[in-house]
Amino acid sequence: MLLDLSEIVMRTGMRSAVDVDQDALGDPDLRLVEPLVGRVEFRNSGDLLNIAGRLKTVLEIPCGRCLADVRVPITLNVDEHFPLEDVTHPTAPPDEGEEFDTFVSSIVHLDAGRPILDLDELLRQQILTEVPIRTLCGSACRGLCPRCGADLNQGPCACPAEPEETPFSKLAALLDQRDGGEERGG
Repeated sequence: MLLDLSEIVMRTGMRSAVDVDQDALGDPDLRLVEPLVGRVEFRNSGDLLNIAGRLKTVLEIPCGRCLADVRVPITLNVDEHFPLEDVTHPTAPPDEGEEFDTFVSSIVHLDAGRPILDLDELLRQQILTEVPIRTLCGSACRGLCPRCGADLNQGPCACPAEPEETPFSKLAALLDQRDGGEERGG
């Protein structure tokens, strides 16, 4: 959703709001299983464009162990404050000694001199900060077999059992060779 900010950035004290109800954000890695719904409000405070809102959705994320789809509810509390100068000139070079803020320039562009906010991109970036680093389908998830890829939550795989690896297994193999495979006492 593209929003023309040209009026609100010119009028100090102006308020505006947008209701959001959308099924996708244009990012194939963010699979929404419920629409992203909520409200985003904009306010010109004189030197800042304040953006606030509360939205919610449910994402489908693969389990970090077995890759099964997991539904993860997400609640966004949007609270952004952009200098009006950055909104009206999103690609202007920074003053000497200042860092270039790529966040505003990634969500605002100029169209015939009018600042246009890509609300979808703002919300996409906000959702990315809320996605858990690792998602599990359950605390007892056994994951996938590292050899055959079978889902161990469905039962044991058909792979033969591996002998237990220990730091001394190579030494034991050498001793077995030296003794001609005879049983060691111990």
